[in-house]
Amino acid sequence: MTAGAALAFLPPDSFNVVVLAAVFILIALGLHFTFGLLNIVNLAHGEFLLIGAYTAFQVQAATGNVVVGIVLAPVVAATIGILMERGVLRSLYDRPLDSLLATFGLAVITRQAVQLIFSANPRTVTDPIGGSITVAGLIVPWWRLVIVIATVALVALATAILARTSFGLRARATVRNPALAETMGINVGVMRAALFALGSAIAGLAGALLGPINTLDPQFGLLFLVNAFLVVILGGQGSLRGLVIAGAVLGGSLAVLQFFISTVYAQIIVLVIAIVGVRLRPRLGEWSAARRGRRSSAPRAGAGSAGTGVMGGAPRRG
Repeated sequence: MTAGAALAFLPPDSFNVVVLAAVFILIALGLHFTFGLLNIVNLAHGEFLLIGAYTAFQVQAATGNVVVGIVLAPVVAATIGILMERGVLRSLYDRPLDSLLATFGLAVITRQAVQLIFSANPRTVTDPIGGSITVAGLIVPWWRLVIVIATVALVALATAILARTSFGLRARATVRNPALAETMGINVGVMRAALFALGSAIAGLAGALLGPINTLDPQFGLLFLVNAFLVVILGGQGSLRGLVIAGAVLGGSLAVLQFFISTVYAQIIVLVIAIVGVRLRPRLGEWSAARRGRRSSAPRAGAGSAGTGVMGGAPRRG
């Protein structure tokens, strides 16, 4: 059976499984920097998606070009993120409960400001491309395909920045041991502000990308906040690879379940999957570490046994 014939048995909208997995990864990627790395319980994360979406809407209304709005969205979100971090959060890194309360207050203020400026009426962002293609019987909307491609690109970019640049090296040093990083000449305050701005920019871009497939209102960010935290926590705080796996599992599971049951029940099952995953993740980590340890020690043990056998086979004198 060919791949095309196999795909023909799937529902026409099966591409939504890939899309929803990408959306879960996308909405959690910015939180990886602010919560996963900086350990700020950022309850204002959803509002950065809101800022990005409304930036795209406002630029579209002013110029008629939504693409310009999508490009400007991360800039606006990063600017507001820096103001929040420097103005409120910079002294709260060692006070998690205070940072939680502060970000909650900032989230409420942001939502109310958006409502005052744009009203609570639903808004829409135009799909920049429109239309869809059909591949082996599967309907693939162009803009949803763009979201998937953008998610892959952002994950690759974030990985490269953190793993292969001097900025990433300084950022990891700041996160792991701020006091030691300062003794090495790293400006910890600047690095924290840069990481928070980067996470805010990614969240703003995510909101702008998701705007054309959602209806906008001041509660827009709350739709994604819980799922973003679920992905980061399940994947392991600070683990980008774990975030990608968790986002694919949770988003893909939700999409598949929606083929058979209502969205409400599907979301409940996904929450159960996340809770069970968080409960089992430490044990899976221990099992994986033990397995790697056995693999790494196996060659040494074999070499030792071989040496003993050679000595044991040597002829005795006398």
